[in-house]
Amino acid sequence: MRRGILVAALIAPLAASACIRTQVPLSIHETKTFAVAAGKLVRLDVRSLDVEVQVAPGNAITAQVEIDARSSSRGAANRWVESHTPVFEDSPSALEIRQPSRRTGIVIFGYLNAKARVKLVMPPECRLEVRTSSGDVSVSGDSVVAGPVRVRTSSGDVTVTGGLRELIVKTSSGDVRVRHQALTALEADTTSGDVTLESGCQRAIVGTSSGDVRLEQLQGGLSADTSSGEVAASWATLAPGANVRVRTTSGDVRLRVPETAQLRGRISTSSGSIHSDFSGTSERRERELSFAATGDAVEIEVHTSSGDVSVHKHP
Repeated sequence: MRRGILVAALIAPLAASACIRTQVPLSIHETKTFAVAAGKLVRLDVRSLDVEVQVAPGNAITAQVEIDARSSSRGAANRWVESHTPVFEDSPSALEIRQPSRRTGIVIFGYLNAKARVKLVMPPECRLEVRTSSGDVSVSGDSVVAGPVRVRTSSGDVTVTGGLRELIVKTSSGDVRVRHQALTALEADTTSGDVTLESGCQRAIVGTSSGDVRLEQLQGGLSADTSSGEVAASWATLAPGANVRVRTTSGDVRLRVPETAQLRGRISTSSGSIHSDFSGTSERRERELSFAATGDAVEIEVHTSSGDVSVHKHP
């Protein structure tokens, strides 16, 4: 995440044309290595730093710090670099990486353009937790962390292209996107951020206020709650006994279900419309549709206040 900060300069009218400040570049590029132990926790709490994690076999945890700042004030650049240089605390059971506590704000008269990032390579026998405010988080790798990976951000985006099977993520306005590698479990909680899953999941629990939810290649149960966000979900497989539960306020719901699925449950809307490729019993002036498959069936419950609902079959 590249940040540019432009603040007002106090320059007298006559001096404005005669004084031009040059940029002062400052940077830190360093690599640190730490011992590995089975079950060792790697925890990052780095506020505005971007985090890139690659999961790969190895005999060490490697952390690369990249910080660059350009400013019209060397003092401002120094203060920014100092406040964004992470601190490392290592023990046999945990590696803690944190951004120093912010004592006071940085006041700059001039120009500051800066970026800070931590790139981490860790073996799959370790555990991972990440917390940022505005920093983006990405996780990748062909190897897979054994336990759930926990990520929490405020406005930072979360992108996963590998390296894990279970993701528990909470964000305010940041988007969550998972692709390339299927998950066994996804738990995502956002306020206005979107949640996009392209690579499939055996079990998904998603909650958002105004963010949209788009889930593809699902292989099991789904629980989704939104206020004004839309929910679109499609299944690669959906075995009998699975539970599908979706509730929205004003968001539309679009589901694509394998044509061989047997459904039991109900779809309802207060003021929207219902369209279904699966036969059922319509009630309340076609504002409610009930399914009554016998024996092993998929349990379905969908409700929206003003949104439309569609359930389509696919091969």
